[in-house]
Amino acid sequence: MKYPQFVGGSYVSQSPIADQQRTVCFYVERLEVEGGKARFVLYPSPGVEAFTAEFELAPTRGSFYQNGRCFFIIRDRLVEIFADGSLNGLGSAGQMVLDGYPATVSANGDGGGQLFITTGDNGYIFDLGANALSIERTGATTQGGMLDGYFIALDAATSTFFLSDLLDGTTWDPTQFAQRTIAPDAWVAMTVMDTARQLWLFGDETSEVWYNAGTFPFPFAPHPSGLIPFGIAARSSPKNVGGALMWLSRTKGGSGQVVRADGLNARVVSTYPMAVAFEKYLTTYGQMALDDAVGDAFEWMGHWFYVLTFPTANGTWVYDRSTETWVEWLTWNSSTSSYTGWRPLFHVNAFGQHLMGDRLSGTVYRLDATIGTDVAGLPIRRVRRAPALSLEGARIFYSSLELCLEPGLGLGSGQGSDPQVILYFSDDGGKTWGSAGQRSAGAQGKYQTRVIWNRLGSSRDRVFECVFSDPISWKILDAFITAKPGMARRAV
Repeated sequence: MKYPQFVGGSYVSQSPIADQQRTVCFYVERLEVEGGKARFVLYPSPGVEAFTAEFELAPTRGSFYQNGRCFFIIRDRLVEIFADGSLNGLGSAGQMVLDGYPATVSANGDGGGQLFITTGDNGYIFDLGANALSIERTGATTQGGMLDGYFIALDAATSTFFLSDLLDGTTWDPTQFAQRTIAPDAWVAMTVMDTARQLWLFGDETSEVWYNAGTFPFPFAPHPSGLIPFGIAARSSPKNVGGALMWLSRTKGGSGQVVRADGLNARVVSTYPMAVAFEKYLTTYGQMALDDAVGDAFEWMGHWFYVLTFPTANGTWVYDRSTETWVEWLTWNSSTSSYTGWRPLFHVNAFGQHLMGDRLSGTVYRLDATIGTDVAGLPIRRVRRAPALSLEGARIFYSSLELCLEPGLGLGSGQGSDPQVILYFSDDGGKTWGSAGQRSAGAQGKYQTRVIWNRLGSSRDRVFECVFSDPISWKILDAFITAKPGMARRAV
């Protein structure tokens, strides 16, 4: 029989015997037509390979691409990346102030020819024509953006935002500012939804939207829709996900829910288990575990992903807008046999490539579905832990489990030439685990390979978990169980 809901997302409940599903380094795709072999399929998260040499031993902190020019912020330097993978450090080392948060980068288009970069509470202008970097705002610049030709600088210390002159980030009229008055909680973050021509200003407990009303002398005004009842828990978490804004929220009642705004209507899209995980982050690492979360977004194989990485807590949660499922993308540290948060961050679609920086180094990577390794050549350890199998307390005797996957995808040589799947099982609802051994998924061209485990014993509450570590393009369709129930428990 079919294994019920074998393909799915991550959902580890407070009690593991209630549900402990986990999906790592896959995403869920729903087949759009009837007649397919499976309704849902697990496809692999992208692998990465170095697109540039390492610029320096420093973290990547931001990125920008437009009109054929690609830039990354690496430590305290603005670095231009070229189509052949070469790079050029612009400005001098130490010219930009380094802080513990990502930088913001925005542009005012052909009319202005400038980039506005914020980092370390300062604002910098890079003249794209002269290739010159200058500091234009000293202090009072927590984050930046551009809307309708105006650069915008948020000062979170005073809950105020400032406007540059139109198409000129080197001139900031001190009278062109607005301070929060609609609600008492301070503005702590901002982002521009350019597709909607909106400025989103996030408070600790509530948020509001401003737009260009064309008024004089100050052109921006709050949107008449009023307050949005979600503030922000991580200032770098907001991201435009294919036209929907997502961020990690905070409210008067607490923090740790991911919300999605379609238009001006925001709703919670994270799950209860995620809220539990975020609470554990807080308990273990303190408030910084949420404060430093970074949002990223990109379109991959027709899916829009929101990628939320927690650097301190070492976790990465990925939301698929098309299926509304959450999975985890994590980097495997083979030396410690443990996961860390996914290291690729700050995505740009440049030169026909998906490029991302490394949040722990100065290397820019290229994403590709055919690559089976992570940053620095690290292995990708993919996991699908399926729902528990139980039947009203009856003991179930398992004759076999067959994993339905695409076989014969082995590599020509080396690791992955005979890719293996390891099957683990738990008989206490996911608390302790044993191994049923590994099976071949088929060497290259062995398309008739079947992946089957036999004589799997019996249990009243069985959880199966499949682990995939070989660097091939794994595709998981389903699983089938041959089992026979014994007698159910009788009430006494």
